[in-house]
Amino acid sequence: MWRVFKWLTISVVLLAVLAGGGAAVGYYIHKWRIGPVYSLAERAEVRLRRDLGLKTDIELAVERIETIFLTLKGRVHVMPDRTFQNGGALTVWDEDLIVMHKTGQIFWLDRDQEEGLQRAPLTLPDNGFDGYVKLAADKYPGRMTRADALRFNDIEYINSGAHRGLLLSYTFVDVEQECYRSRVSWLALPDTVTSIRDAEFGPDDWEIAYDSDPCLEFNESAELMVAYTAGGRIGFKAPNLVYLGNGDYHREGIYRPDSGIQDDNSDYGKVVEINLDTRTSRHVSKGHRNLQGMVVTREGEIWTTEHGLRGGDELNQIVEGENYGWPIEDMGTLYSGVPQDSPSGPGRHTTYKAPVFAWVPSAAVSSVTQIDGFHDAWDGDLLVSSLKNRTLYRIRVHGDRLVSMEPIPVGFRTRDVMQWGPDRIAMWMDLNEVVVFEIEERTNPLVGMTDRLIADGMNADLAERATQTLSACNECHSYESDIHGAGPSLAGVVGRAPASTAFNGYSDGLLSQSGTWNEERLATYLTEPEAVVEGTLMTGLGVGDAELAGAVAKALSTIIYKPR
Repeated sequence: MWRVFKWLTISVVLLAVLAGGGAAVGYYIHKWRIGPVYSLAERAEVRLRRDLGLKTDIELAVERIETIFLTLKGRVHVMPDRTFQNGGALTVWDEDLIVMHKTGQIFWLDRDQEEGLQRAPLTLPDNGFDGYVKLAADKYPGRMTRADALRFNDIEYINSGAHRGLLLSYTFVDVEQECYRSRVSWLALPDTVTSIRDAEFGPDDWEIAYDSDPCLEFNESAELMVAYTAGGRIGFKAPNLVYLGNGDYHREGIYRPDSGIQDDNSDYGKVVEINLDTRTSRHVSKGHRNLQGMVVTREGEIWTTEHGLRGGDELNQIVEGENYGWPIEDMGTLYSGVPQDSPSGPGRHTTYKAPVFAWVPSAAVSSVTQIDGFHDAWDGDLLVSSLKNRTLYRIRVHGDRLVSMEPIPVGFRTRDVMQWGPDRIAMWMDLNEVVVFEIEERTNPLVGMTDRLIADGMNADLAERATQTLSACNECHSYESDIHGAGPSLAGVVGRAPASTAFNGYSDGLLSQSGTWNEERLATYLTEPEAVVEGTLMTGLGVGDAELAGAVAKALSTIIYKPR
């Protein structure tokens, strides 16, 4: 059905283009992000731009991102397989960033980043993919397999002293028994293997650390299994405890049979603790749906992100023995839009353990990580990525209370995010790209301004007054290039045309001005703006002192424009 719909939609669009409506159709496809045509067009555009040697939309989007405290500079690395993939994960092994494609391909990126993503010699264990595809074709012809959703969910490098190696989370299909389950495998690394470059290990070198019970039978109708709600993110607490967010595989008792989410004898819909020493496991909490993010913080707390049904994506602090309510209680609705039956009432979550925060409507939150030693303004905060909203969220919590949340738009679906060393943030995108952010240090041009003006021959008192005036102007105007506030940036104002930046709040009077700003013209305007430009929004905000206005204009001439 999906393929039929996809190609039928594409055909309709192509016919519309041929009929002469291509521009309008393309405009609305892009504006409304009509799928699947939008996603196909998005991928095609990315490929075309790369082939032409142009910056792609994602490169332009992450080149420089302004946050409340920091400016982030992003660098994009493209995986050799450029097809869209909804899965994958990141981890850090000493100095290297490890990237896992959802199909199990492993790549690495070194600190210099000059060589880009390199294929690693490591091979992952068999997840039953080929056998599942063959079984579905032979025994269940015509049924939806959703094989693309059968994926390796997470990978984690650990070195706790007691254990050093790689943890791997994935959905495993037991073809002989015709069932599937969540699995965590472990690869112990000998001391002789010091980096991913030397990790020449094959499928048989991995040990099974955990298998979820029971092994789930294939669904009797529609798709055989729904592996994209497996969750599968893992966290680690030294020296030997692994935490798995085990999803419900869409077996919630609403649309399909219940996999035992509220049943203590079932591992599904649970946060599971696995002991690497004994290979035993236990449930930490239950009542979860699709845990897409998991982190054990430096304080030893467990935080998860979880997809709701239709709305109500959750940020949860995991408390030992708690029940988080799914599928009995949820802050979203059924996919029809009809409220779900809930003991608390529609959109309420008071009977069972409530989330610390819920996104309504859904943001399709994915991974969660904690920032540590990156910058004073961010340290200790959680960073949550999202798919639908194409946004990073910087979240500050205090105990079990959310204090603040800063949305940081990145423009593209982000599957995983983590800190890479003390000075970098890495993101794994669904277009098979890795973005590495570093901090661009901000400079305040007013620091030392008084001394510079004095050195240039200005009276000390006048220089101080000019600097103080510019400091007051900073309430509305930025001195950073292309960063606008209530007023336009004043970086490079001397030498540019009036009302010529991307600021969209200029008055009609200023928009009608011609020529360029020089020191004399700017000083006249700053003295009494309304006398120079009729209808200016600066009415009553002039300095009223021609000498001071001249000094301010002189100071502004030293703040140059630096293209971003």
